Amino acid sequence: MLKKSKLLFLVVMVVCYNNASAFTNNIKRSVSISFSIAASQNFINPPFVSGVISDPTDPAATIGIKADITENGLPILATDYTIVATSSKTSVVTIANVIILKFNGYAIVKILPSGVGYSDIKLKLTKGTNTDNITIKYAASAAVTTPAATYFHTGCSDASAAIAIDSNYMIIGDDEINSLFVYDRRKSGLPVATYDYQNLLGLTDGSANNYAEIDLEAGVKSPTIPNRIYWMSSFGTGGSSNLVKPNINRVFATDFAGTGATTTMSTVGHYDNIRNTLINWGNTQGYNFSVSAASGKDAKTIDGFNVEGMCFAPDNTTLYIGFRAPLVPITNRAHTVIAPVLNFETWFNNGSPSGSPSIGSAIELNLGGRGIRDIVRLSNGTYIIVAGNYDNLPLNGAIFRWTGIAADGPVLISQLGISALNAEAVVEIIENGQMSNNKLEIISDNGSTEFYNDGNQAKDLSENNYKKFRSDIVSTALNVLPTKLAFFNAVKKDDNVILSWQITNELSVSYINVQRSLNGKDFTTIGKVNANGANYGEYSFIDNSPLLTVDSRPSTYYYRIISIDKDGSKTYSQVKQVVINKEQVAISIFPNPAKDAVTINGKGVKNVTVTDCFGRLVYKATSNRTSYIVNLKSFAKGVYIFSFDNGERVKVVKE
Repeated sequence: MLKKSKLLFLVVMVVCYNNASAFTNNIKRSVSISFSIAASQNFINPPFVSGVISDPTDPAATIGIKADITENGLPILATDYTIVATSSKTSVVTIANVIILKFNGYAIVKILPSGVGYSDIKLKLTKGTNTDNITIKYAASAAVTTPAATYFHTGCSDASAAIAIDSNYMIIGDDEINSLFVYDRRKSGLPVATYDYQNLLGLTDGSANNYAEIDLEAGVKSPTIPNRIYWMSSFGTGGSSNLVKPNINRVFATDFAGTGATTTMSTVGHYDNIRNTLINWGNTQGYNFSVSAASGKDAKTIDGFNVEGMCFAPDNTTLYIGFRAPLVPITNRAHTVIAPVLNFETWFNNGSPSGSPSIGSAIELNLGGRGIRDIVRLSNGTYIIVAGNYDNLPLNGAIFRWTGIAADGPVLISQLGISALNAEAVVEIIENGQMSNNKLEIISDNGSTEFYNDGNQAKDLSENNYKKFRSDIVSTALNVLPTKLAFFNAVKKDDNVILSWQITNELSVSYINVQRSLNGKDFTTIGKVNANGANYGEYSFIDNSPLLTVDSRPSTYYYRIISIDKDGSKTYSQVKQVVINKEQVAISIFPNPAKDAVTINGKGVKNVTVTDCFGRLVYKATSNRTSYIVNLKSFAKGVYIFSFDNGERVKVVKE
């Protein structure tokens, strides 16, 4: 007699979510069935698998599920086994749409849905008289009209904030789950990495590993600390009773390293009282935030209280906090509001803040009766505002462009339509190393979407692998995002400040304004440079006025440039700081400016030469004294350069 052998049918998956685990089915002959990790498999985690009709990056349809097929631990030849599939609901998946590819020791099973709903895909393995079975619990959602530009990311559904790691991966925050997820930006499927932060924020509502959500709504990268991200709760009320929830009051920071499946994250620190600070600030601005934020008040109303966006201002120190609600002012609720938190990173202090943050004057923006759902600063300095309804009424999303300057109004980008999306976040798109001027990636919150015609919203599904949200590439043929500023530098050289910058895609640029400030906030234009009209322009500007004030104190100057497009849109550079330390000057001249005479002080001064602004010699003298006077009565009014034989040059103004 032949000895009966043991047949093992092993389906292989990738751990893409926290609930990935081995499991066992006892079928027919009590053969052990188990799932194990396969390094080559991504985005799928059987037995619960979700797909999308006609999705070109659906992992179950394109990558497929790998099934290792062994007998007594040894691979079975492809010619020695058969696999037969059945579908419990052929209106969702037909038998013809279960594609099985046989290989020695394993098979690839691809599932292509044709209808919306659920189906159990049962696979029966046969070798001789031995059989084994496995069931894939499959769920399919409807096709979209833009399959080439839309991706469905599974594992969570209420995407509320997005940070691009690079052009391939992004970190997603969810307002229903206290975790961060790393997703491929160009493929549908499960996250490749997950970070659970709930036990690290001092939460009080709930217990370890089971805390109520913090309602995460916004995130922004630090402008000064590499790979640091700040995250923020909504600060609103929650639940059916709209009560103030203690966990929905957090600002926290995480650091990340790596990308894709190798991404790691750590929590830096948190603060849990900024909500009260914002309420008190709003009261001083005349907005009566105490009423808007009161327990029992619906946060998503025109006079509610709900934060959904944050980004850093052009000065890189002020943090803008953007409100979805309320609209202001209280007498005519037509504008959204931004709270500018001054010196945010200095106050936050790597997670050890002292006292309350300081908030400046309110910024009111007209977004057509909408609130802020996200606000980001692109790498070229342009601000993008994702605007949407303050409430849960039918979608009314729109994209606005803004300079980030309080006095400037936002501009609607009508060519980038998002009215059909429940847009919650936006990230820029990099192509061939350059920021796209006509495309953005929009992330939607699909927690309220019914994907499977079963009467259940995505957020309420018990199986996380069935939850999903979408990201869409929205584009237009026009370059609606202002020109890209490749870099901007300001450095002191001799007695001047040299500004230099480069602009790419500058065909739409008309001119560039150069601005200077003594406090980093109040700027005046000191020069204008016309654009070259080329695809790539290099520019420089010399500011020769800082050294007009010569004394023993250090002087700090701030510079920025504004690129003005032909359509009037503006792109602001980051602010650059230049410190001119007069203590390094061995020779001083005073008074300066002067009318009749100046006194020169300096050790070792022997020869002095004075030239006018055209470089013409107007005075020359020799002296061995450490202090002497130069008579200016015969000098015409203007700027003069005093040059000394020790190499120093000082600028003097004759009034």
